[in-house]
Amino acid sequence: MSAEVAVVGLGPAGRALTHRLLARGVRVMAVDPHPDRPWAATYGGWRHQLPSWIDDTAVGATSGDTRLVARGSHVLAGEYLVLDNERLQRSLFLDGATVEARWVSDKELVCLAPRVVDCRGNRVGVPGGVAVSQTAFGVRLDPHQARPLLAGAEAVLMDWRPFDGTSHWGIRSPSFCYVVPLPDGRILAEETCLAGRPALSQHELASRLHHRLRVHGIEPPGQHDADVERVHIPMLPRPGARHGFGAAGREVNPISGYSVFSSLARADEVADCLANGQPWSSRTSAWRTQALESLLQLSPEAVVDLFDAFGRLSPGSQQAVLDPGTPDGPLLRGLTQQWMLMSGRNRLVGATARGLFQRGRS
Repeated sequence: MSAEVAVVGLGPAGRALTHRLLARGVRVMAVDPHPDRPWAATYGGWRHQLPSWIDDTAVGATSGDTRLVARGSHVLAGEYLVLDNERLQRSLFLDGATVEARWVSDKELVCLAPRVVDCRGNRVGVPGGVAVSQTAFGVRLDPHQARPLLAGAEAVLMDWRPFDGTSHWGIRSPSFCYVVPLPDGRILAEETCLAGRPALSQHELASRLHHRLRVHGIEPPGQHDADVERVHIPMLPRPGARHGFGAAGREVNPISGYSVFSSLARADEVADCLANGQPWSSRTSAWRTQALESLLQLSPEAVVDLFDAFGRLSPGSQQAVLDPGTPDGPLLRGLTQQWMLMSGRNRLVGATARGLFQRGRS
């Protein structure tokens, strides 16, 4: 029996979409060169973003006390989760699908079935230019080692203090440290370039992280592959990308780089559209893309001020900025409040970025 929908790529987005299509009785062909390859990345997000059909066992670690550190320390509302990749992958069973272990070319993509969804990730940068990307380098620490980084919190979403213990970034591109509990009981400490054109290199981020650890009295562990995480996320969808879902479409949040929780949350909506022969629309607001462009214009100290302002937003406004599915009205209110809360010394720089943001809206 021929497939009604072909899903190409069985990472978290593709596997979740295939799983939800099968739940609707849709005939699915799923194609991936390594269908059961384990997912190595760390996938984190907020409890309210996770759909109810995800099995509870897929949650590997939780934090009820998650903080953001910039000019001060801010407690963020909500429960932060890190997924257990093995259990998530196992729970998204593909019984009933035709699974083919092979590569698919762009030319072949549209010929696989009446409806095709590209879930191969955001694989290509900007032709002839430098893509805006997020990069990170992380190591896994034992809980007692990570205690100075957490400073009493259960997780730190962003620590924007300079890695070398100084009080200001000067002219250096800023990075932050992401510190979260993992399903195996260890702690991930990850030096992160939120967005850059070009982004900071893995070598630079590794050097910064090791320096940060030593400032906190932590001897960096050996860099065995099992204990190291490297991240490179294009922050904008591929130009001209079609039929995409997940990072191959527009599920990446250009403000945070997160895509997996957004993809899981949208899987039912997209599956309904496919089952009913309807198109689905992009979830990335043009205002988020413009906010990213404005962020890239800020000085290092203004970036720190911007995220300190984020820490002082109401929980509802924080959620509006972080959730990719937020409608334009609440999103714009949240972003505007964040810009307006920047401190006086960076208000001029912030105003320049806001001007770019306003021009993008006109």
